Amino acid sequence: MAPAGAARVTFCLVLAASILSISAAPQSPNAISKEWATYNMQRQNIRIGSQITGDTLRSVLDYSFASPLKQIQSSNVYQAGNARMRRVVHDLQRGNPIKIVAIGGVATNGSDASSPGSDDFFALYVKYLKRGFPNARVEPVRSSAGIAPSAVVAECLSSYLPKDADLVLLEMTANDGVGMDASLIDGHNAKAYEILLRGILGAEKTPALILTQSMVNGMGNGSTPFYLTPEAPQYAALASYYGTPVVSMRNAIWGSGTPTRNSGMITDQVVQEDGSTPLSPGHRSMADMLVFNTQRTAEDLLLLPYGDYDTQSIAMKVPDTPVYGDVSSEPWTVLSNSTCMWVRNISAPDTRLCPVNMAQMCSLDYSNRANMLRTYDERIDTRTSNSKAALIGGVVAGVVGGLLLIGGLLAFCIISKKRHAQKVAAAAEAKAAARRKEMASSGSHGVPITATSRQDF
Repeated sequence: MAPAGAARVTFCLVLAASILSISAAPQSPNAISKEWATYNMQRQNIRIGSQITGDTLRSVLDYSFASPLKQIQSSNVYQAGNARMRRVVHDLQRGNPIKIVAIGGVATNGSDASSPGSDDFFALYVKYLKRGFPNARVEPVRSSAGIAPSAVVAECLSSYLPKDADLVLLEMTANDGVGMDASLIDGHNAKAYEILLRGILGAEKTPALILTQSMVNGMGNGSTPFYLTPEAPQYAALASYYGTPVVSMRNAIWGSGTPTRNSGMITDQVVQEDGSTPLSPGHRSMADMLVFNTQRTAEDLLLLPYGDYDTQSIAMKVPDTPVYGDVSSEPWTVLSNSTCMWVRNISAPDTRLCPVNMAQMCSLDYSNRANMLRTYDERIDTRTSNSKAALIGGVVAGVVGGLLLIGGLLAFCIISKKRHAQKVAAAAEAKAAARRKEMASSGSHGVPITATSRQDF
């Protein structure tokens, strides 16, 4: 009997291990499809008053998700009051035209999708909107910022945001994550991001804004942990303050990846060299989370039809007081500091100067790092030698001027009454000469950048 008992125990242990391994493994496409089919069947049979969701929202709910249900639910991190997005969906349902604008980095550009313009997240989402709301005219505008950070996009916003935009998808997390600030309270990136949010929300047509958070460098190849992203808490706090919905690529795919020992994750949905740029599966996950957000908004409109609540919320101005005080008092300084830190991060080990005029940044080529640095040096005079020469010259001139000034004051104190007039004149001339020399020697094109550099961009 003992051998038989031992065999039963062994069988149970093997069975338990098999069950655990199956539950820990990523879901198969068939399992995902069945899961969504069951969920959608339940959604379509919901009765609200005299309406059945399946009759009212049939085309809106007609979509095949590629990502697991739980992860897409988690990807919709924050919905907010959502009045502006409710207006967009309401307009779509009524057949009104809308203009949807995607502003962001490499993911928004769609370069690493297998068919850019067809299976990147923006193209997929636009296809869904056209199919889900067949009576509406959907006009898409892709405003790719390349590798530019939020500070540059905020300064050059008129180049990225059409005046008649109805819906904006803002995807800047990956770009800003290259030079993440160590400070959670006074970070340069968060301040620049807030200026960008305020610029979009304050646009003439009060567009709806969805913060479409992609993954930062290294998050998909196991080298960057889940929490190391400006997405949270900095940008999450701004989303809460301004009542802006958030969808998260990180949340959408994290559970499907392979966990690592350092709290990381490896996924085949992104380019492994940088660990963040989405491939076609990653774009599909990003489209899934945007579609789900739209479906949720349409369902919400059944529960609470569009009306005074929405129009009054939309009519409210962007708060006069920002989260970060100097965003309103010194916006140029905020954008300049953030830009300078970013330039230093991507140009390491070189040292470059800040642009005197932030508008100069709008004309650069942000398609890749090499092109950005080349055009930066061509159009904004920031050569390293000039920086060092200007710094050394300014220090020397300051010391010389200070010594001359002190000497003049001492001479003035000890001169006799008889030579008082001549000594005063001589001191004044010495001071003027020192000042002219200081001004001539300290000429510079900007402020030295002191941010910590990174090599892996």
